[in-house]
Amino acid sequence: MPVSEEQIRRERQKAREIRKSPWWKRRKSSGLCHYCGADVGAAELTMDHIVPVIRGGRSARGNLVAACKPCNTEKKHALDFEWEPKGEMLRSIESRMRKAEAQLLDEKDPHRAAVAMVLAPHPDGPKVLMIRRAEHPEDPWSGHMAFPGGRSEPEDLSLVQTAIRETLEEVGVDLTSHGELITPMNELPAYSSGRPVGMVVSPFLFSLDRVRETKIDPEEVAAALWLPLASFRDKSNHRQTLIDTPKFKSEVQAFVVEEQIVWGLTHRMIENFLAAAFAEGPDS
Repeated sequence: MPVSEEQIRRERQKAREIRKSPWWKRRKSSGLCHYCGADVGAAELTMDHIVPVIRGGRSARGNLVAACKPCNTEKKHALDFEWEPKGEMLRSIESRMRKAEAQLLDEKDPHRAAVAMVLAPHPDGPKVLMIRRAEHPEDPWSGHMAFPGGRSEPEDLSLVQTAIRETLEEVGVDLTSHGELITPMNELPAYSSGRPVGMVVSPFLFSLDRVRETKIDPEEVAAALWLPLASFRDKSNHRQTLIDTPKFKSEVQAFVVEEQIVWGLTHRMIENFLAAAFAEGPDS
């Protein structure tokens, strides 16, 4: 049932009155954010409705909590279960990556592709969305671990749109509705079996509101996995690994995370990301 403008006005007025009350002062005196638990101090806490006024929530004690300003901004008009607080690490990553300058390749009329590195908040730490590509004899990256993405199509207005479209098609995650573009990242030339293939790949970093269910296109994707970002920072998971395929056999640098081997182009993308997002080093 739609919420009337009069009801919204009335509940907001109640909230303004409650902010002056001794109850509210006691409520926020701990300095702790109700959502992420951060100790920001009482002066930095704001009032938030667990069920937003615009969705029928009331300005009553049972529906009012003290929230840090970032959580209040991120939650917007969502219900408590519809989002996950980003937390200090993901917010720090976003801030650093927005300041990083992407290195673009000066290539003459190359074939173009784009991928999405999607981070999402989680109580155990940020997760990163990865896919294992489906097995196709004509696909030079058949069976590889990768980020969702693919070749630019004529209808794509930009490479960012390519990454968004491919992510929706491959894993059913709508970055337009639930995600936020943080920044483009360093462009890289694509290789297959150690040889350049005349293609430039543009990675884009996105932040999602929460870890979302995936729905894979089996023609393109064998599996979609949410992997802990911390595992890519753990040096024990950085290994020299033998890759043995019909077209390629060699020892390569790789991340080995939850039995998944991430090497090649995607390995280079993640290394570039870690260098920019965690300037002090992987163990900091």
